[in-house]
Amino acid sequence: MKSISKFFVLSFLAFLFVGCEKDNITNSYIDENPERLDKVAADLRKTLASAENGWVMMVKTDLNSEVYTPIVLKFDTATNKVDVKTVYGETADTDSYFRIANGTGSPQLTFTTGSIMSSLYRIGARGSDITDHIYNLVSVSTDTVAIRGYRSGRIYAPEGGVIYKLFRRPANWKWADGVNYFDMNSTVFKTNIESVASTVRFEYANNPNKNRTINSVFTNVPAANVQTMRNGFIFAISRNIGAGGFKNPDYINFRFPYLTTTQDAAPVHGNNALSFLPQAAGYTSNVTNMNNFINTFNLHYLICTNVTRAGNNVKIDFEAYDQKGNPIIKAFYDNQR
Repeated sequence: MKSISKFFVLSFLAFLFVGCEKDNITNSYIDENPERLDKVAADLRKTLASAENGWVMMVKTDLNSEVYTPIVLKFDTATNKVDVKTVYGETADTDSYFRIANGTGSPQLTFTTGSIMSSLYRIGARGSDITDHIYNLVSVSTDTVAIRGYRSGRIYAPEGGVIYKLFRRPANWKWADGVNYFDMNSTVFKTNIESVASTVRFEYANNPNKNRTINSVFTNVPAANVQTMRNGFIFAISRNIGAGGFKNPDYINFRFPYLTTTQDAAPVHGNNALSFLPQAAGYTSNVTNMNNFINTFNLHYLICTNVTRAGNNVKIDFEAYDQKGNPIIKAFYDNQR
């Protein structure tokens, strides 16, 4: 019996020794072979540059459970500039930058302050589940770059945020090319659209029972209200110190039925999208109407994917995406009811 006990004690000590030795070897390998991280960082830089149309990062908001917000990132590794397109408004002309540096155990991808990425970090869950502007690289392959927020929340929060699996931007996502073909500031585009009675058909990929067609119309937001609403824009510099990723927003009224009445939600339009993200303050009734729209249709943005004109008839196709960038909700506008 004593021999058996002695055997287990020695085995346990040997296990501890091997475990500690393994840790020592691992830590020593990292410390003594910095070229390993250099190579991974170089692979990351090369892969980011290889996507001609950019990479897509799908982020989640606290506004609904199924619709994810696309962020398109196009990296210029020669200048360290990053072009960012999202659905929340018209991207500013100011330059945004990124850098790749060796962290502890993995390279880090960092977005500089003043970019849309740092703006989203400051806004919080209403705009996305991004919790840092610094990301640890999790993995990199030809078609996927996995990154994880360094922190899980604000300063002093524990490490380890959401893991995002960036994928190459689909070629048919023309809305992110930088050319506005859905432009409610254009007199030509607004012809036969503005103040014209229309229908909008909503189709839900995961729940066809929710499909419905509504009577709607796009109308001007009164000029007297625009500046007040701009002051309440959630990404305004005055509300988000250091952020300058968006231009001053423009708005258009989108009429929809709500209970026994009709309401006008005034989404921001830019980058070929309508953003129904409720503003933190500003024109109070619009905050209420935007929340009512989101709760009614379970979406907080609509991206225009196609505009078709035949004489006076105008048809516009919209989409919203799931976590993998697949259309989960489609909407079809037709000005001939």
